[in-house]
Amino acid sequence: MALSFAHDIRPLFRDQDIACMTPYGFDLSQLSDVRMNAALIYERLAEKTMPQDGAWSDENIAKFKQWLDDGMAE
Repeated sequence: MALSFAHDIRPLFRDQDIACMTPYGFDLSQLSDVRMNAALIYERLAEKTMPQDGAWSDENIAKFKQWLDDGMAE
């Protein structure tokens, strides 16, 4: 079963993550913004430089990558 933004990806972004990125011009709670910046987000997640207060688990990073590779379903 394909991953979806609403069910699988959006819940990974905490309110503090969303607030942190808003000044940079995109909203992690919005599918369109995450799609537009997905490659950059993945790069930062894989480098473990995002979020600022501690990296995601390898499992969550892989989930984001799978969603990205599978076409970023709604």
